[in-house]
Amino acid sequence: MFAITDQRISTEAVSALERFGFEPILLPPAEYLSEAVASHTDMLIFMGFGRLFCHRRYYKGNSALVDRIVALSGLELTLSDETTGEKYPLDVLFNACLVGNRLICNEKTVSRLILDAARGLGCEIINVPQGYTKCSVTVVSDNATITADKAIAAACEGAGIDILTVSEGHISLPPYNFGFIGGVSGVCRDKVFFCGSLDSHPDCERIKEFCKKHHKTANSLTNGELQDVGSLFFIGE
Repeated sequence: MFAITDQRISTEAVSALERFGFEPILLPPAEYLSEAVASHTDMLIFMGFGRLFCHRRYYKGNSALVDRIVALSGLELTLSDETTGEKYPLDVLFNACLVGNRLICNEKTVSRLILDAARGLGCEIINVPQGYTKCSVTVVSDNATITADKAIAAACEGAGIDILTVSEGHISLPPYNFGFIGGVSGVCRDKVFFCGSLDSHPDCERIKEFCKKHHKTANSLTNGELQDVGSLFFIGE
């Protein structure tokens, strides 16, 4: 199995992923995104609906790596030529969150290719104000999520998704004041992984209990503060 994440993830986190049986695939930065998030998985690709969505500009410089991910995942590659850039909302084309057969996204900022694919397959679209949607959401199961974003929490609740709302902050993402819970985490089978130590978060026990409620275990990859690495994506299950 493989774990896709930011190439700047700590060596300790890489070692922890390897101990859990994953081969890390580390993404290099996109030159058109701001430095803090330029290697973030949830800014560079979206996987869902049998496809891997990626911008043609990123693919051009990293075709061998993207082709390897496509081959390992069995997904079809879909390249976007939409306008992208460093400033919001041009940086969030792929920042959407798939929860079961529901796509959580800001319809105004997400790639039209993703929206069209979702609609073509009859996927329910949950529209939210937050463009950094995947950054903001930890997917625990096909019907359970964690977020600090109150608008996303309300939208999930309205769609019948079990939601745990946690405190904002307590997550590192230099040079910003804080990062987001979705960017810290990823789910694979019966485990939810967190980059850093959950013990550093004030809602640590609530998060662990929520994961347990949905038949998952919460796993901290390293000691110290939680780190927003742009999410952990897993393939080859």
